[in-house]
Amino acid sequence: MSRNTQDKRGNTSIVRKLAAKLHLCTALVILFMIVLLTAANVFSKDRKMSEKENRNLAAAPEVSLDRIVSGRFMEDFETYLSDQFVCRDLWVSAKTFLDSFTGKNYANGVYKGKDGYLIEDAAVPSEEQVQDNIAAINTLADSGDAAVYTMIVPNAVSILPDKLPAFAPVRSQEQDLASFRSRLSANVQDINVEKVLSAHRDEDIYYRTDHHWTTTGAYYAFTAAAASLGLDADQIKYNIYKVSNDFKGTMASASGYACKPDTIEVYVPETSSVQYVIEYVEEQKKSASVYQSAQLETYDKYTFFLGGNSPLMRIKTTNEDGGRLLLVKDSYANCFLPFLIPYYKEIVVVDPRYYYEDIFTEIENEEITDILFLYNANTFFTDNSISGVFMQGD
Repeated sequence: MSRNTQDKRGNTSIVRKLAAKLHLCTALVILFMIVLLTAANVFSKDRKMSEKENRNLAAAPEVSLDRIVSGRFMEDFETYLSDQFVCRDLWVSAKTFLDSFTGKNYANGVYKGKDGYLIEDAAVPSEEQVQDNIAAINTLADSGDAAVYTMIVPNAVSILPDKLPAFAPVRSQEQDLASFRSRLSANVQDINVEKVLSAHRDEDIYYRTDHHWTTTGAYYAFTAAAASLGLDADQIKYNIYKVSNDFKGTMASASGYACKPDTIEVYVPETSSVQYVIEYVEEQKKSASVYQSAQLETYDKYTFFLGGNSPLMRIKTTNEDGGRLLLVKDSYANCFLPFLIPYYKEIVVVDPRYYYEDIFTEIENEEITDILFLYNANTFFTDNSISGVFMQGD
């Protein structure tokens, strides 16, 4: 055997040993990371809420034989692990950062659109839940004395299709809304704001970093809804003020995409003398303003409107000639509500997602004359809380 052959075999042997050591080191590092992350997840305290994502995080699921057999336990446990995984926000941001290098423009249900828009994907309606909600609304309209209105607001994904990435495979919210309206009772008056929002699509009617509409979008919707509600929208003029220019909302948090912050504005009446006071029933507190300035110092600056969502609020005004409105809503109504206040003697505000009392007693005790269901389409098409609250009287 020549010396060259021996040298080659010797070098090959050395390379194999080095490769084996490298593989062993890699395996040990991976094992160490697994053990470390497992230990961190086991011993870290569960978080109740993600301030960055502005939502409640999943709690440890209840263990029962029925839930295990049905498979629900594993589904809930998977959600729990995902929500409570240590440094979750960091991993989400890192994944989005890496995806950007591959040209991906969709993360966690959010499209990275044009002109700085982060747009929430259109939700796939839960047919059973939608039908239950419609049945509850129809029953209320057909059997009660109060006038019933619905205003389901299309999301930015529907009104601003030109801001979506090219060939984005989005569901038609317009068709889902048309299907919803076709199933309403003749005693329900639907308020369609698609036309007015589309007419102003070149203005800032939706936030770029958040799933809500802006106060400007809510104002245009109010001008379109006023006639249906029997209100004179021209009665009050407004001054517009900027209260924040560093708002980054739910779409920025959910996607992890880098983005420029939004501006939050308020419309303050310049011609109305109506005064009011808000009672937050469950929180046992009162306020003389719908605006909570302290919330502008928090991450979720949209809670500047009403301080966020509350199960039940009663708003009493000095307008003795106005009616009594029950506003059934999600958070889209929070910046819309100030436009309604001067026109009513009382407004009762209920968020069915957090309300567990008898709504029919509330309607009777407060002598409600009008009921408005105001939701954004994505929430309405996936939420079952309306039927849960309004069918309990059956």
